[in-house]
Amino acid sequence: MGWIVNNIDWILIVSGLGTCSVVSMALAPSFAMRSFFGVAEQGPVVNLVARSWGVMVFCAGLMMVYAAYHTEPRLPILLYAMAGKMSFVVMVAATPAFRRQMSAILALLDLVIVALLGWYLLAVR
Repeated sequence: MGWIVNNIDWILIVSGLGTCSVVSMALAPSFAMRSFFGVAEQGPVVNLVARSWGVMVFCAGLMMVYAAYHTEPRLPILLYAMAGKMSFVVMVAATPAFRRQMSAILALLDLVIVALLGWYLLAVR
């Protein structure tokens, strides 16, 4: 249990910066949709939803990096990040078309991050 507590700062920084990479969805939604999901949906509503999702995920990544340096707000930030990542994992798992795309790899990485954050929360309890 000591390993996770001693290394949570680095885990939060690396996973937070990785999560921030989804800012590409806000900047170039068509490119990101093709890269992450293997589809090139376009249109004003798709772009709005993709950009909004990209900004929200980017902010979650920033909060994870912030939590690496500030312990006071760490619990709600980790719970928020875990909820968002688990919802992505569940949605990818429930959509057969995405299981063989980059989204499946991202979902697996998110699942690992959720496990590490959950392990940390149990260790400091």
